[in-house]
Formats: sequence, structure tokens, C-alpha cells
Amino acid sequence: MTGVVTLPPLPREVPDLEADPAGIREYAADLLAASAQVDDLGSFVAGDARITTWTGLGATAYHDGIRPTGRLADAMSLALRTVARRVDQHAATLQSLLDRRGRLVDERAQLVATIDALRDRVAAATVDDAPAIQAACDDCASRVATYETDLDRWITDLMAEEEAIQEAFARVLTLDQVERRYGGADDPADAALHAMPGPDASSREVNRWWDSLDHQQQLAIIAASPESIGNRDGIPPWARDAANTVSLERDLADWGHLEDQGLLTDDERQWLDNARAAQQARETIEGGIDPQTLDQVSSQLYVYDPTAFDGDGAVAIAAGDLATARDVAVTVPGFGTDGQSAPYQADRALDLYEATRSVDGTAGVASMFWIGYDAPDNLPWEGEGWDAAGVLSEDMATAGGDRLADMIDGLRDSRDGDPAHLTAIGHSYGSTTTGHAAHDEGIPVDDLVFVGSPGVGGDTDDVGDTGVDPGHVWAGANSRDPIADLGNHGWVHLESVLGGAGLGDDPAEDDFGAIRFEAESTTRPDHLDFGEHSKYFDHGSESLYNLSQIVSGNYDAVLTADPVTDPWYAGPQDPEWDRDPTERDTLDEP
Repeated sequence: MTGVVTLPPLPREVPDLEADPAGIREYAADLLAASAQVDDLGSFVAGDARITTWTGLGATAYHDGIRPTGRLADAMSLALRTVARRVDQHAATLQSLLDRRGRLVDERAQLVATIDALRDRVAAATVDDAPAIQAACDDCASRVATYETDLDRWITDLMAEEEAIQEAFARVLTLDQVERRYGGADDPADAALHAMPGPDASSREVNRWWDSLDHQQQLAIIAASPESIGNRDGIPPWARDAANTVSLERDLADWGHLEDQGLLTDDERQWLDNARAAQQARETIEGGIDPQTLDQVSSQLYVYDPTAFDGDGAVAIAAGDLATARDVAVTVPGFGTDGQSAPYQADRALDLYEATRSVDGTAGVASMFWIGYDAPDNLPWEGEGWDAAGVLSEDMATAGGDRLADMIDGLRDSRDGDPAHLTAIGHSYGSTTTGHAAHDEGIPVDDLVFVGSPGVGGDTDDVGDTGVDPGHVWAGANSRDPIADLGNHGWVHLESVLGGAGLGDDPAEDDFGAIRFEAESTTRPDHLDFGEHSKYFDHGSESLYNLSQIVSGNYDAVLTADPVTDPWYAGPQDPEWDRDPTERDTLDEP
């Protein structure tokens, strides 16, 4: 019957395309960092390099001599910035082309299978079957024609993109080209930065200013002055991440170069170590796999200041998108935390992200660790100072609570669309900090969680003092965790016993009124052990399971525990001491 029925033609194969959009995006980030470095040179020439008190012929010659360097630096910064944006766009375009290629490959495979099946039908058919088979062949031929049109369009778009990116580089290959195109040009960042609200402005005012800028101005600020917005509350997460990435890449390049030359001071060495810790933390998060989509987990560098708190550093990184996630968790760590703790805290943030995504795969999730306050960490016998002693009082927690409240307000104000279901989780001394943020500032969170808490602040006597719905204040306390046993119990208050020392009430006690959840470790010993204090975020643990249920708003699945009691005749009693803990599935690996 071959002469009776016309089979559709075989579709052409899709050409290979080898591309690495992620690597290209990293290259774009490197170009932006280079732009910022060159911009620094331009700013230096226009500012600190000028000696206003020097006059005379020598001064005139000097200032005239450095002016071309500043002009060229400004022009090169603009050129690099423009190319970086085009490279970033190139990465997005290539990803789209890769996705389209995948669909074309799938469509061709289906067409080939259909044509093979039609060929088999033709071989076995009778003359009477010819009309029906020909109709099927015509329908397939129409699909092939559509496929061929889509393939031609894909090839055309690919060639156009390759030509466009080559042209973007060709325009700035020489200094003469850079000078002709960008020499003396106004930097779009300048006017926008001039209009930026002052340091006392609210995060809402900052957000309104940012939204008033066009996209070119926003991108210009990210490249020219990343430090002005990278840690500014009210700036949306994508912009903070982009700005802080520029700052991080610049620091790694600048201080890494000086390290190679053996020229780093001790302070600069600490700065570089903090930068490397932030980079490692990002890589830790991005090394995770989303248990629902099996895609690589994205990260956002929300806070980056490696010189904060006398060099301890400040850093906050999220797993997931803080701007779009429905469920957002902010974890506040405690004693011993500084910028170099970022990789360890990133592991915890990733564990919480993975566990929460396993609870409800339909919701976006973001889990951020926040090292944004000066936690007690330095030890005098290591030559680091005395602020470790701050763990005995609430002063550092009070200051940290104010910072935490500002950050949460800024995160709320910077989100577009539906508000997030936001959970604040304070661990260890971080629970004292979180307690102060809630009591002193009234943080706008949906759920407030204390884990391994040594006390939530002396002025917070019960859940009613937190400003959060009492039905959404939670406490997790491992019965073998000695830190979680330091809070005030009943009438015994450390503030009076230790002359003002102490961190407030135990949130796991019945008088406090929080909902206690199971948080025992399946590997706990039969005695108090400081190692139990670090197990609240371990995969498979009762604590992480319950934290993920709270963060996702799946409250009915939270496994509650009886609170600590304090009968006057026996002292604090923990009913969890004799219960056998159960390992919980928190989906360590997809």
C-alpha cells in the first residue's frame, strides 16, 4: 500500500547546543564586581586623591594629571556594567534556548515514533484502510511542518543571540572605543543616589524610593554603589542579593590579591575570612537539591558586611526566594556566632528548607539564617576580646532585637503581592534576641518559635508579652539540653540569684504558655549533654520535623509535648525526660 498512502517526511534533528547559563551568570557577576572596582578608582580620583590644601604649579600639574585617569575609570566602569548586564541577559536567553531545544527534541521523538507507527500500519493495511491512514499521515505531516517552522525560528534566534553578544563585546574592545562611547557620560546611579532617603528613613520610605527608579537606575546603583543598598531595609531581596554579590566578589578579588602579595593586615585578613565564609555558605545552599522539583536550591545574599561588629561580620543568606515564597522562616542563632559561622548556619537553613518543602510541595519556601547582630562570641584567652561575657546578660540581645525587628519590617515592606507566612525562630541566645524583638518592637510575624532557649528576656513573663497570638508561640526544648534548662523556673530567677545575670523565663515552662513541641534527639544520652544543644535542626530529628510543620502552617501535624512544670516541693520537672524519642522523616535526600 506504499504507493497508495503518502507518509509524512522525517523531521530534521535538532542541532546540539552546549551552554552553561549558570557559569555565564557568574561571569556577569565578575564583570559587575570589576565595574565596581574600577568605579572605586574613579571615585578616589574625584575625592580622596585630590589634595585641596595644595596649591601652586605642582598642585595644578598633579590634579591635571590624575583627571584623565578618573575620567577613563568612570568610562570603563560604565562599559563593564553595560557588558555585564548584556552577559546576564545572554545567560537568561541561552537558558530559554536550552529549554526550547528540549521541547523540540521531545517533539521530534514523538513525531518519529508516530511516523514509525504509521509505516507499520501501512505495511499491514488493506486498500479499504487507506483513507483513514492517509488522514493520520496528513495530520502528522502538519505537525512536522509546525515542528520545522519552530526549529527554523529556534536556529534563527540562536544565531541572532550569538551575533548580539559578540557585538556587545566588540563595541568596547579598546580604550578608544570606551572613551568615545562612555567618556564624560553621566552615571545613572548619581541622581538616583542623591535622592535616596536618609539613614533615619523607614523601610517603607526606602522601598518607595527604590520603586520610583527605573530599571537602568537600579542596575546602575547595584554596580556603582552596592554598599548603599545591599544591607538597606526596604530594598527588595533580588536587589540586595545582586548588590551584596558585587560587594562579595569585589572583596574576594581585592583582598585575595593582597593576600597573594603578602600585604594583608590582621583586620584585612579577618575581612577576607568573613568574605570566604559567606561564599562557602552560598555554595552550601546552592549545593542542595529541592526535594519536590529536584532542581538546585537558589540562594539570596540578603546581608553582607564583613567589617561589622568590630570585624565579627554580619551575613544573612536565604535558601529560596524571600520575595515570592509563601512560607518564610528567619532563624536567629546565638552564642558563638559570627560571620565565619555562616557555612554552619547555611547547613541549618538548607535543612529547614528541604524539610519544609517536603511538607507542602505546592508552596514556595524561603529559609534564611540571620547573623545580623553582635552575638556573644569572642573569647579573651584567644585574644579576641571579652564579648563572650555578654551571654550572661540581655544587653546584646536587646540591641540585636532592635536590628531583627528592623530587618523583618524591611522584608515585609519590600515584598510585592501577597504577604508571606513568616516564622521567626530563635535558637540559644538567639531566642533571647528574638524575644526582645517581639516584646520591645512588636515584630510582624505569624509564628514565633524558641528552641534550646536559656530565656526569652526578663520583661517577657508569658506569651501575652510577645505581641504574637498565643496560639502561635512555640517552644522546643530537648530534655537533655543543659542550655534549655537555664531559664527562670517558677520562683527561682537567676537575675536575683546572680546579681542581675540571667536571660529571663523558660518558654517551655507551663507558666509561660507557649505550645511546646517534641524536640528530643534520638541519639540523646541518659544525662545532660551540651552536644544536645546543637541538634535541633538535624534531619530526622523530632525538632526539625515540627519546625517544618510550623513554618509551612501545617499546625495540626505538629507533635506537641507537655511543658516543664515547677512544683514547689520538687523543682523543675520535665515530662519529656522519660519518653522514648522517635526519628521523624524530614527528607534528607530527594
